[in-house]
Amino acid sequence: MKKLILIRHAKSSWKNNVIDLERSLSNRGYDDANLMSGILNDFSIDLDAIFSSNSKRTLDTAKIFTKNLINTKKLKIIKSSDLYDFYGDKVDFFIKNLNNKLNTVMIFTHNNSCNNLFFKYGKITNIHVPTCGMLIFEFDVSLWNKIKLGSCKYFFPKNFK
Repeated sequence: MKKLILIRHAKSSWKNNVIDLERSLSNRGYDDANLMSGILNDFSIDLDAIFSSNSKRTLDTAKIFTKNLINTKKLKIIKSSDLYDFYGDKVDFFIKNLNNKLNTVMIFTHNNSCNNLFFKYGKITNIHVPTCGMLIFEFDVSLWNKIKLGSCKYFFPKNFK
């Protein structure tokens, strides 16, 4: 059994004139990341690894989750430019090439990556993954390169406010 927790970065700020990779979180982004990490804590999931896109807003979201989650205190965030993907193909490739010793991983990425993989792995349509949306997939396989369709539960900040 493989479990994937896919999280879209929290709401970013457009206040400063910086390149896309350097955009930080907005106040709402910080609030939502704190809220959603609390929701994830309720599931008591033991993680094997945490990966994040190398963008500032995504890393900041991952840091908030890591700070707040009970079961992540010893894990370090592994950043990858492959997760700075706005289509999902690189993220899909990244997932399918994970070390098979890892059973439960959390990945922080971007808008269309989350939405495209939501459909690809969960066959869920007509639902847009908002900022700080959390998708939890379970796949009945033992190898990451064998994942296709899995069960999916999803959690969005607006449902907890």
